[in-house]
Amino acid sequence: MLLAKPLLLSINLTAKLCRSIAIFIALTIFSFSALADEVRLKNGDVLTGTIIKKETDKLIFNTSYAGDISIVWSQISTLTSTSPVKVFLADEINMTGTIDESEPGRAIIRIVNTDVESDFDLNELTYINPSPEVSGIGVVWSGNINLGGALTEGNTDTSLVRADGETIARTKNNRFTLGGVLNRAKSNNVDTEYNSRAYAKYDKFLTKKWYLYTNITLENDRFRDIDLRSTTGVGNGYQIYEQDDLNLAIEGGINYIKVDYDIADDESYASGRWALRYDQKPMSGNVQFFHQHEILFGLEKTANTLVFSKTGLRVPIAKNLNASTQVNFDYNSKPAENRKKMDKTLLFSLGYGW
Repeated sequence: MLLAKPLLLSINLTAKLCRSIAIFIALTIFSFSALADEVRLKNGDVLTGTIIKKETDKLIFNTSYAGDISIVWSQISTLTSTSPVKVFLADEINMTGTIDESEPGRAIIRIVNTDVESDFDLNELTYINPSPEVSGIGVVWSGNINLGGALTEGNTDTSLVRADGETIARTKNNRFTLGGVLNRAKSNNVDTEYNSRAYAKYDKFLTKKWYLYTNITLENDRFRDIDLRSTTGVGNGYQIYEQDDLNLAIEGGINYIKVDYDIADDESYASGRWALRYDQKPMSGNVQFFHQHEILFGLEKTANTLVFSKTGLRVPIAKNLNASTQVNFDYNSKPAENRKKMDKTLLFSLGYGW
């Protein structure tokens, strides 16, 4: 009997501890589920996760079991959010707050830092957390900087440096692009490559797809006898795709080209311009394929044709860091005397993107 009492006491304490642990686990699970956003569909299904954004007729919703999924907006009965989201309505009113469910087809937003709440029809909701180029509020910055090089010392002394970069500022109706490329190479203290290129471009969007542009490019290349080649122009473009994993645009216009040579006679002429810019992350992956080309063809001097293109892959290696390989192809149908028409370059570099 003396041993039974301590044994019973131990069993009771163990049972109480197990109940406490079970209650703690249940409360933890409940609290996590309570913190999740929720989407209730018209067929009765309920999804939990995190509301990301709505910019089209689909809601992007993140789940722990399937990542980001797209939900057709017309199939949503109501929804809730635990964290504030930015909501845009059809009458251009925008509010920031948490969303509570209401009757089917409606929802309630509780505006942050106020006691104000507003009931709205889901059919009147146009955007949730839209990017600036969609909402017209703010600026989206993107771009990359890449650097490659080599250095050898001994029987052969060589050095090679290549740097390029580009930044894009995007609003709903405007896009500004600024970039440049620099190449320097030496062998036994003798220059073997010496060129650079800088460019700027402004796009004014008239619709979601169509835009007008103006551009300017400045370029020099010691080994092609080019002291300075300036290209300015205007035209229009069509943005076929513009999204995180796929971008495609085509352009056409007129340019004025002026070339100051070191030795050859200077020249200037008007040209037509055709350009394409494309990049994609196939199969929703992280590896990016890109291709760009620009073709300038003389309008009066029809024998004058310039082609600039680059094609390559960009592979992420860490957050915002990537390794890239690309092939550059430049063509000049009428180069300076004793210069070749084509230049081809295979490049490997490390870069930082944002």
